[in-house]
Amino acid sequence: MSDYKFTLPYPPSINGYWRSFRGRQIISKRGREYVKSVANEMLDLDLHSEMIGDDIAFEMTINPPTLRKYDVDNFTKGVFDALTKCNFWIDDEQVQKLTVRKGVKIKGGNVEVAITKLNT
Repeated sequence: MSDYKFTLPYPPSINGYWRSFRGRQIISKRGREYVKSVANEMLDLDLHSEMIGDDIAFEMTINPPTLRKYDVDNFTKGVFDALTKCNFWIDDEQVQKLTVRKGVKIKGGNVEVAITKLNT
């Protein structure tokens, strides 16, 4: 049983999340826009600034907007960073177990998230 279940916007892949700028890595415009959209969604869900401090098990189902092939591991960073920046949890290092699934094509795409606090 999960402690939290919610749906987030479809994230950029890691390839579109970072950009090189003057010799350093920065979050791209697309990545920054994603962080803002997650922050707005978490505000709507009343989960912004939840500040979970426990270790967690994180499950995500990626429902892409197209039938294009993709690697599931390319989408976790944007989701994790966005949840950290909106203070849902202290840091993504709290994730002790990660499950990522490919879902079904959905118009606009999304990510279904289920989070369970672990007894530590």
